[in-house]
Amino acid sequence: MDKEKARVLIHKINALYKNIDANTPGVSPLERDLMLSYLRQFYETIALSQSQNKAPVKEVQPEKEVKPIKEVQPEKEIQRVKEVQPVREIQSVNEVKRETGLLGRERGVANFEPEKKIVEPVAPAITPQPADPLSDNELTHLFIWQEPSNLAERLASQAITNLSFSTFSMNERLLYTNDLFGKNSAEMEEAVKMINNFTHFDQAKVFLLNIGRQHDWHKEERKEAAKSFINTVRRRFL
Repeated sequence: MDKEKARVLIHKINALYKNIDANTPGVSPLERDLMLSYLRQFYETIALSQSQNKAPVKEVQPEKEVKPIKEVQPEKEIQRVKEVQPVREIQSVNEVKRETGLLGRERGVANFEPEKKIVEPVAPAITPQPADPLSDNELTHLFIWQEPSNLAERLASQAITNLSFSTFSMNERLLYTNDLFGKNSAEMEEAVKMINNFTHFDQAKVFLLNIGRQHDWHKEERKEAAKSFINTVRRRFL
Protein backbone atom coordinates (compact mmCIF):
# COMPACT_ATOMS: atom_id res chain seq x y z
CA MET A 1 0.00 0.00 0.00
CA ASP A 2 1.22 3.52 -0.80
CA LYS A 3 1.20 4.79 2.79
CA GLU A 4 2.24 8.31 1.87
CA LYS A 5 -0.59 8.74 -0.59
CA ALA A 6 -3.05 7.28 1.88
CA ARG A 7 -1.82 9.64 4.62
CA VAL A 8 -2.21 12.69 2.33
CA LEU A 9 -5.78 11.63 1.39
CA ILE A 10 -6.71 11.14 5.04
CA HIS A 11 -5.36 14.59 5.84
CA LYS A 12 -7.42 16.14 3.00
CA ILE A 13 -10.54 14.30 4.11
CA ASN A 14 -10.13 15.50 7.73
CA ALA A 15 -9.48 19.09 6.64
CA LEU A 16 -12.53 19.14 4.36
CA TYR A 17 -14.69 17.61 7.11
CA LYS A 18 -13.58 20.31 9.58
CA ASN A 19 -14.37 23.00 7.03
CA ILE A 20 -17.83 21.56 6.39
CA ASP A 21 -18.47 21.23 10.12
CA ALA A 22 -17.42 24.80 10.81
CA ASN A 23 -19.64 26.31 8.11
CA THR A 24 -23.37 26.37 7.87
CA PRO A 25 -25.33 23.10 8.37
CA GLY A 26 -25.89 22.75 4.63
CA VAL A 27 -23.28 21.04 2.42
CA SER A 28 -22.58 22.62 -0.89
CA PRO A 29 -22.43 20.48 -4.04
CA LEU A 30 -18.79 21.35 -4.51
CA GLU A 31 -17.89 20.17 -1.01
CA ARG A 32 -19.88 16.96 -1.50
CA ASP A 33 -18.23 16.13 -4.84
CA LEU A 34 -14.79 16.89 -3.42
CA MET A 35 -15.39 14.63 -0.41
CA LEU A 36 -16.55 11.79 -2.70
CA SER A 37 -13.46 12.25 -4.85
CA TYR A 38 -11.14 11.98 -1.81
CA LEU A 39 -12.97 8.89 -0.53
CA ARG A 40 -12.88 7.21 -3.96
CA GLN A 41 -9.13 7.80 -4.26
CA PHE A 42 -8.55 6.47 -0.75
CA TYR A 43 -10.62 3.35 -1.51
CA GLU A 44 -8.73 2.71 -4.76
CA THR A 45 -5.41 3.02 -2.94
CA ILE A 46 -6.43 0.48 -0.29
CA ALA A 47 -7.95 -1.90 -2.86
CA LEU A 48 -4.87 -1.76 -5.10
CA SER A 49 -2.56 -2.61 -2.23
CA GLN A 50 -4.73 -5.62 -1.19
CA SER A 51 -4.76 -7.02 -4.74
CA GLN A 52 -1.00 -6.81 -4.93
CA ASN A 53 -0.55 -8.64 -1.62
CA LYS A 54 -2.77 -11.59 -2.58
CA ALA A 55 -0.90 -14.82 -3.36
CA PRO A 56 -1.62 -16.39 -6.73
CA VAL A 57 -4.28 -19.11 -6.54
CA LYS A 58 -3.37 -22.40 -8.10
CA GLU A 59 -5.92 -23.92 -10.37
CA VAL A 60 -7.36 -26.98 -8.73
CA GLN A 61 -7.59 -29.93 -11.08
CA PRO A 62 -10.75 -31.99 -10.67
CA GLU A 63 -10.17 -35.44 -9.32
CA LYS A 64 -10.43 -38.18 -11.88
CA GLU A 65 -13.39 -40.46 -11.45
CA VAL A 66 -12.28 -43.86 -10.27
CA LYS A 67 -14.27 -46.58 -11.95
CA PRO A 68 -15.28 -49.41 -9.64
CA ILE A 69 -13.60 -52.70 -10.38
CA LYS A 70 -16.07 -55.42 -11.23
CA GLU A 71 -15.88 -58.38 -8.98
CA VAL A 72 -14.80 -61.39 -10.97
CA GLN A 73 -16.97 -64.36 -10.17
CA PRO A 74 -14.99 -67.57 -9.85
CA GLU A 75 -15.92 -70.13 -12.42
CA LYS A 76 -18.02 -72.85 -11.00
CA GLU A 77 -16.42 -76.21 -11.19
CA ILE A 78 -18.61 -78.52 -13.16
CA GLN A 79 -18.39 -82.00 -11.90
CA ARG A 80 -19.28 -84.71 -14.29
CA VAL A 81 -21.48 -87.30 -12.76
CA LYS A 82 -20.52 -90.69 -13.92
CA GLU A 83 -23.43 -92.84 -14.88
CA VAL A 84 -23.74 -95.60 -12.36
CA GLN A 85 -24.50 -98.91 -13.95
CA PRO A 86 -27.03 -100.96 -12.02
CA VAL A 87 -25.52 -103.92 -10.26
CA ARG A 88 -26.76 -107.14 -11.66
CA GLU A 89 -27.86 -109.76 -9.24
CA ILE A 90 -25.37 -112.62 -9.32
CA GLN A 91 -26.78 -116.05 -8.67
CA SER A 92 -24.76 -118.42 -6.64
CA VAL A 93 -23.38 -121.56 -8.25
CA ASN A 94 -25.66 -123.73 -6.13
CA GLU A 95 -28.73 -121.82 -7.25
CA VAL A 96 -27.79 -122.30 -10.89
CA LYS A 97 -27.11 -125.99 -10.36
CA ARG A 98 -30.35 -126.39 -8.44
CA GLU A 99 -32.32 -124.91 -11.32
CA THR A 100 -30.62 -127.11 -13.91
CA GLY A 101 -30.61 -130.30 -11.81
CA LEU A 102 -26.84 -130.60 -11.66
CA LEU A 103 -26.68 -130.19 -7.90
CA GLY A 104 -28.75 -133.34 -7.30
CA ARG A 105 -26.68 -135.39 -9.73
CA GLU A 106 -23.44 -134.33 -8.08
CA ARG A 107 -24.75 -135.39 -4.65
CA GLY A 108 -25.92 -138.76 -5.99
CA VAL A 109 -29.62 -138.14 -5.55
CA ALA A 110 -31.53 -140.47 -7.88
CA ASN A 111 -34.30 -139.21 -10.11
CA PHE A 112 -33.63 -135.64 -9.05
CA GLU A 113 -35.83 -133.09 -10.72
CA PRO A 114 -35.35 -129.32 -10.60
CA GLU A 115 -37.79 -127.25 -8.59
CA LYS A 116 -40.86 -126.24 -10.54
CA LYS A 117 -42.21 -122.74 -10.30
CA ILE A 118 -45.79 -122.55 -9.09
CA VAL A 119 -47.90 -120.43 -11.42
CA GLU A 120 -51.09 -119.06 -9.95
CA PRO A 121 -54.14 -119.56 -12.16
CA VAL A 122 -55.47 -116.41 -13.81
CA ALA A 123 -59.15 -115.73 -13.39
CA PRO A 124 -61.00 -115.80 -16.70
CA ALA A 125 -62.31 -112.54 -18.09
CA ILE A 126 -65.91 -111.79 -17.22
CA THR A 127 -68.07 -111.47 -20.29
CA PRO A 128 -70.66 -108.68 -19.90
CA GLN A 129 -74.26 -109.78 -19.96
CA PRO A 130 -76.38 -108.59 -22.88
CA ALA A 131 -78.20 -105.35 -22.17
CA ASP A 132 -81.94 -105.25 -21.64
CA PRO A 133 -83.49 -103.61 -24.76
CA LEU A 134 -86.27 -102.07 -22.66
CA SER A 135 -83.92 -100.42 -20.16
CA ASP A 136 -81.61 -99.26 -22.99
CA ASN A 137 -84.53 -97.60 -24.71
CA GLU A 138 -85.44 -95.77 -21.52
CA LEU A 139 -81.82 -94.74 -20.97
CA THR A 140 -81.62 -93.32 -24.50
CA HIS A 141 -84.59 -91.08 -23.73
CA LEU A 142 -82.54 -89.45 -20.96
CA PHE A 143 -80.22 -87.95 -23.63
CA ILE A 144 -82.97 -86.11 -25.53
CA TRP A 145 -81.92 -82.44 -25.72
CA GLN A 146 -84.48 -79.63 -25.40
CA GLU A 147 -83.55 -76.12 -26.47
CA PRO A 148 -83.78 -73.54 -23.63
CA SER A 149 -87.02 -71.57 -23.80
CA ASN A 150 -86.21 -68.63 -21.51
CA LEU A 151 -83.29 -66.56 -20.27
CA ALA A 152 -82.80 -68.56 -17.07
CA GLU A 153 -82.49 -71.80 -19.04
CA ARG A 154 -80.05 -70.18 -21.47
CA LEU A 155 -77.86 -69.00 -18.61
CA ALA A 156 -77.99 -72.49 -17.09
CA SER A 157 -76.95 -74.02 -20.44
CA GLN A 158 -73.74 -72.06 -20.99
CA ALA A 159 -70.64 -74.01 -22.06
CA ILE A 160 -68.24 -75.44 -19.46
CA THR A 161 -64.57 -75.32 -20.47
CA ASN A 162 -63.32 -77.71 -17.78
CA LEU A 163 -65.55 -80.30 -16.15
CA SER A 164 -64.45 -81.41 -12.69
CA PHE A 165 -65.92 -82.69 -9.43
CA SER A 166 -65.94 -79.12 -8.09
CA THR A 167 -68.10 -77.97 -11.03
CA PHE A 168 -71.11 -79.38 -9.20
CA SER A 169 -72.56 -77.80 -6.08
CA MET A 170 -72.56 -79.63 -2.76
CA ASN A 171 -76.22 -80.56 -3.13
CA GLU A 172 -75.64 -81.84 -6.68
CA ARG A 173 -72.73 -83.98 -5.54
CA LEU A 174 -74.83 -85.60 -2.82
CA LEU A 175 -77.77 -86.14 -5.18
CA TYR A 176 -75.74 -87.63 -8.05
CA THR A 177 -73.53 -89.73 -5.76
CA ASN A 178 -76.49 -91.29 -3.96
CA ASP A 179 -78.85 -91.77 -6.94
CA LEU A 180 -76.51 -92.31 -9.91
CA PHE A 181 -73.26 -93.78 -8.56
CA GLY A 182 -74.37 -96.14 -5.80
CA LYS A 183 -73.36 -93.71 -3.01
CA ASN A 184 -69.73 -93.89 -4.16
CA SER A 185 -68.29 -90.37 -4.48
CA ALA A 186 -64.91 -91.69 -5.67
CA GLU A 187 -66.60 -93.41 -8.61
CA MET A 188 -68.40 -90.22 -9.57
CA GLU A 189 -65.19 -88.16 -9.34
CA GLU A 190 -63.31 -90.66 -11.53
CA ALA A 191 -66.14 -90.71 -14.08
CA VAL A 192 -66.14 -86.90 -14.31
CA LYS A 193 -62.36 -86.90 -14.92
CA MET A 194 -62.71 -89.41 -17.77
CA ILE A 195 -65.57 -87.48 -19.36
CA ASN A 196 -63.55 -84.26 -19.29
CA ASN A 197 -60.84 -85.97 -21.40
CA PHE A 198 -63.28 -86.95 -24.17
CA THR A 199 -63.35 -84.87 -27.37
CA HIS A 200 -66.96 -85.48 -28.47
CA PHE A 201 -70.25 -85.87 -26.66
CA ASP A 202 -70.89 -89.17 -28.45
CA GLN A 203 -67.95 -90.67 -26.56
CA ALA A 204 -69.38 -89.40 -23.28
CA LYS A 205 -72.80 -90.77 -24.21
CA VAL A 206 -71.49 -94.32 -24.67
CA PHE A 207 -69.62 -94.04 -21.38
CA LEU A 208 -72.69 -92.75 -19.52
CA LEU A 209 -74.92 -95.48 -20.99
CA ASN A 210 -72.65 -98.11 -19.45
CA ILE A 211 -72.79 -96.38 -16.07
CA GLY A 212 -76.57 -96.01 -16.40
CA ARG A 213 -76.99 -99.74 -16.97
CA GLN A 214 -74.90 -100.55 -13.88
CA HIS A 215 -76.81 -98.19 -11.58
CA ASP A 216 -80.32 -98.43 -13.11
CA TRP A 217 -80.71 -94.83 -14.26
CA HIS A 218 -83.85 -95.90 -16.14
CA LYS A 219 -85.79 -96.23 -12.88
CA GLU A 220 -88.42 -93.58 -12.38
CA GLU A 221 -86.98 -92.20 -9.14
CA ARG A 222 -83.56 -91.62 -10.79
CA LYS A 223 -84.56 -90.18 -14.15
CA GLU A 224 -84.65 -86.51 -13.11
CA ALA A 225 -81.20 -86.69 -11.48
CA ALA A 226 -79.83 -88.54 -14.51
CA LYS A 227 -81.20 -85.94 -16.96
CA SER A 228 -79.73 -83.10 -14.89
CA PHE A 229 -76.31 -84.79 -14.74
CA ILE A 230 -76.33 -85.56 -18.49
CA ASN A 231 -77.24 -81.94 -19.34
CA THR A 232 -74.30 -80.69 -17.29
CA VAL A 233 -71.99 -83.12 -19.10
CA ARG A 234 -73.39 -81.96 -22.46
CA ARG A 235 -72.34 -78.34 -21.64
CA ARG A 236 -68.71 -79.54 -21.62
CA PHE A 237 -68.94 -80.20 -25.39
CA LEU A 238 -70.90 -77.12 -26.54
